Amino acid sequence: MEFTIRGTPIRITRGTVILIVACLALISYGGYDYVQQSEAVDDAVKVEATVEEASVSQSESRGGSNYYVQVEFTYQFQGTDYTGDQLFPGSISESYDTRSDARSAIEPYEAGETVTAYVDPANPSDGFLERQTITSPFEFVALGGFVLLVTALNAVGARKPGSETELHAEQEYASTQYQTLFGVSRDTVHSFSTRLLKVTILILPASMVGVAVLLLLSGAGSSDPVHLQVELSDPIGVLLGIALLAAVTLVVSVLLYSIWSFTEYRRLRDRIPEPRPPSPFAHPTRLVTILIGNHELDTYGQRVQKTGVAVLVGVFFLGVLAQILVF
Repeated sequence: MEFTIRGTPIRITRGTVILIVACLALISYGGYDYVQQSEAVDDAVKVEATVEEASVSQSESRGGSNYYVQVEFTYQFQGTDYTGDQLFPGSISESYDTRSDARSAIEPYEAGETVTAYVDPANPSDGFLERQTITSPFEFVALGGFVLLVTALNAVGARKPGSETELHAEQEYASTQYQTLFGVSRDTVHSFSTRLLKVTILILPASMVGVAVLLLLSGAGSSDPVHLQVELSDPIGVLLGIALLAAVTLVVSVLLYSIWSFTEYRRLRDRIPEPRPPSPFAHPTRLVTILIGNHELDTYGQRVQKTGVAVLVGVFFLGVLAQILVF
């Protein structure tokens, strides 16, 4: 189905509707669970409980491993016996990045111990041990909101932006913008950033594999591998330093390439005859369609796509690096 609103084309397909419904379901589920958590915490009353079992489970994914905890406990409320297994209220479980963090969460709950649990009188069978809300439901809200935004932006605007864009011949119209970057030839910046990117892509995983191998070898002979001490002068410390330097270099190279790519996009845009189409970087609907579209892109569209991807990758790596340096 296609229609226009004030001259802006909008195309709704079956896939668009399915995605929107799925995103709204995710957002609603996350929001509902958090409301349920808040109400359970506000209305909770204390009961005495006996811990039966506490364990940590591991879930593998492409992004790594997540750890979840389960504490089984029994309690009595208003003369009725119940069995619970929730550390926090709500149906969405809290995940932990490391096994040690998960173990720390259940450390107070050893089998056979008598502990304080909490019960919402309206749902006495859903007892929990920690009287506080968690932010896990917001992950569902954030994911649903992001996909919903991208889906909506892709449905609005031109169907095939970045295709069949007319360009003046380079011999006829050469842009005078950005002839140099940082005082050097723009070609030099491009060549340097791509070569640096290729080198760091090789060094970073190689150094991390080396760290993993040395940790396994060191842990095999250590009585407490979890608390293994590492000095900067040790082989592991040296490899970690190399990995960190490679990560910083990777961010720098991606940002350099992004700057070069954006200026190349601006130079191509100067070659488009008037009236020029709206800039994709000023109209997210066109940018999203170019980034995720499966239609054939011309030279101008390909440069927009590469620039957008480079900026997104740079921002992602910058965020990861900032998190590593902070923690």
